[in-house]
Amino acid sequence: MSNHKETFEGCTIEIKNNTHLTINGKEIDYQYDAAKDKFSSKYMPYTLYGSLLELARAIAKHSVEFSHVKE
Repeated sequence: MSNHKETFEGCTIEIKNNTHLTINGKEIDYQYDAAKDKFSSKYMPYTLYGSLLELARAIAKHSVEFSHVKE
């Protein structure tokens, strides 16, 4: 998946070049742990995700900043 765009939980998730993540046009900073092959972010600080898309969906669904969008 080099580029991906979808609407999830009322949020537009866009991943470009497998590295650039935005949700509703806002750039999302994240960390990648190469040793564990997992992604994390300040939005979901205590959980590691197996893909950037999984991380983005969790942020859209559970973070305070984005979870209210679908209401």
